[in-house]
Amino acid sequence: MVLRLLLGVLLTVTVASNVAAQQSTRVAFGCCMDHSERQEVFDALNLADPEVFVFLGDTVDVDAGDMDDMLEAYEVLNRFRGPRLLRRQSAVMAVWNRMDYQIDGYSGANNPLKYAVRNHFLTFWREPISSPRMFQQHGIAKAVIFGDAPQRVQVILLDGRWNRDALSRVGWFERLKRSFDDNLGPYQASPGGRLLGDEQWQWLREQLQKPAEVRVLMSATPFFAPLNGYDSWAMYAQEQQRLQQLLQEVQPNGLVLAVGDRGFGELVKVDGILEYPLWQVTSGYLSAESNPPYAYNERQGKAQENARYGQIEVRWQQTPELILSLRDVDGRALLEQTLTLPN
Repeated sequence: MVLRLLLGVLLTVTVASNVAAQQSTRVAFGCCMDHSERQEVFDALNLADPEVFVFLGDTVDVDAGDMDDMLEAYEVLNRFRGPRLLRRQSAVMAVWNRMDYQIDGYSGANNPLKYAVRNHFLTFWREPISSPRMFQQHGIAKAVIFGDAPQRVQVILLDGRWNRDALSRVGWFERLKRSFDDNLGPYQASPGGRLLGDEQWQWLREQLQKPAEVRVLMSATPFFAPLNGYDSWAMYAQEQQRLQQLLQEVQPNGLVLAVGDRGFGELVKVDGILEYPLWQVTSGYLSAESNPPYAYNERQGKAQENARYGQIEVRWQQTPELILSLRDVDGRALLEQTLTLPN
């Protein structure tokens, strides 16, 4: 009799624990930090303990002239407990951007050492040696589905460096003029330039057709931004148009966009691509540094200069909800948007 009671209690506790664990799924993400200093934001991140955390590039702040510079930067980053603890607690994914990819100023497909950079980047972030990312021809794009039906969250990381046609800077006099205007960046648009390459486009189409209730499509640079000289998909008009066409053809369900590369956080809503509004969450910098926000008509609410990371939480209710948020160094929500998961 006592044994039956004990078994009943254990079974109840186990079931309750499993149900509690499935009440929500949180995907947090951030970018851009000074690898040479302790970053306080990791205290909040490790306390929050999200199921998934994604580094969206520039996790080392180094103008690498050769591989030795890059390797030294990662050695310094590895000394700090915060990122190491996060890797033990959460499922961590990472993709690169300019600072943790370029060598001697070569920031795209023209990087002659990109295979060496890939090898060390993936080794540092503990990618299994058998992972397709170690040898696939379209770079280090990755997709993972977390959870089981009907509570699956697909996270898709795009690689916008491996096949990229690097942007050129405007002339020195134009750069000087733009330096006095926060609404203008230093780059020239490349309307016909390449970002992903045909193989990654085909791979993306395949990922978007896999079954999942929620999908988070991630890029180190914003998918949607004004054409203002700052690095974004808007600077690559042909690629941005191709993305919109792909989404219109596939019509993926439950899609949200997550991006980095901005010294402020923002929420952006884009209509007319899918059968429901498409939202983009920009994380802000993990480091304390911030940049004044530029003007953007599609921004919802105010840009948050104190945002240090973004979070997408899925609450698995009878009608699931998505809570998009921008969070400060202490993990407090600065701006939130609640969405009902479209059928």
